[in-house]
Amino acid sequence: MRSHLNQHIILRTAWLYGIHGHNFVKTMLKLGKEKKIIKVVADQYGCPTSADDLAEAVLTIADKIRNGLKIKWGTYHYCGQGITTWHKFAETIFEISREYDSMEISKVEPVTTAEYPTKAKRPAFSALDCSLIYKNFGISAKPWQESLKRTIRALKKL
Repeated sequence: MRSHLNQHIILRTAWLYGIHGHNFVKTMLKLGKEKKIIKVVADQYGCPTSADDLAEAVLTIADKIRNGLKIKWGTYHYCGQGITTWHKFAETIFEISREYDSMEISKVEPVTTAEYPTKAKRPAFSALDCSLIYKNFGISAKPWQESLKRTIRALKKL
């Protein structure tokens, strides 16, 4: 808890994906092999974030702490560079994946949040301002499209 510990780093992120665990990228790749048409929400905006990129940011911060550098403690945001929708994210996943594999999917149909209800309420805009982590740690995010290519390439090698 922040109130009990003056020296802390809290790192917030969004739309996290990687080669391990369940995530949007792996779900789309699975559906892309099984279905011709899928519906994906097109009115929610955010910044896809690679778990590898997030880990690199955490290690950069840890290294600065370990080396005794003066740290501005607090809460920071880190996510992939660039804002997109779930729909565009899905289309990009399939575009990249086709370079490595054949896909059954022929259309990603855009739908509204209201047309695709879920148990968890999702904000319409969840992009994070990452300027503070850059200012205080020199950490800049990679474009989400580049990180997505790297992740899909790694998934295809598994």
